[in-house]
Amino acid sequence: MSDTSVERLEQIQAELAQILEERLAELNKVLRESDAATRRIIAAEADIERQKANVERLEAEMDTLQTEVDTARARAEEVRKRHEELVSERDGLRAELERLEREVREADAENEEARRKVSRLEDEAETLRAENSSLRTKLKTLEENIARMRRLKEELMSSISGLTAQMSGLAGGGQE
Repeated sequence: MSDTSVERLEQIQAELAQILEERLAELNKVLRESDAATRRIIAAEADIERQKANVERLEAEMDTLQTEVDTARARAEEVRKRHEELVSERDGLRAELERLEREVREADAENEEARRKVSRLEDEAETLRAENSSLRTKLKTLEENIARMRRLKEELMSSISGLTAQMSGLAGGGQE
């Protein structure tokens, strides 16, 4: 083989080595990019798995929270109903209290009227007692006066009888 062919062969070999080197560099670049993409894919898949786990955890939390919300709503409804019952009971008690207060005011008014009437009756009773006492005194005086008058009448009648008998005796004695 001749020098030119060896040279040409070396030149071809150099070109092939350069091409091979460029191709290897490109392959290394593609391999690195592929490796980086693979890592990104693996990282993305790991992130997807984490996100799925988060979603499942959040869904479980959401179910728990929904249960708590439903329980709280039910309790709030019970509290609302109890509040309405208590408000109704309070209103009933207020009405009853107002009725009782009205009855107390009416009873107070009746008591005051009864006190005034009792006071008037006590005054009237005192007046009547005084009048009765006065009338008893008058009655006693009148009875005593009547008794004296009867005694006086009897004395007068006795005296008249005695005088009549004397006059009869005098009249009869004078005829004899």
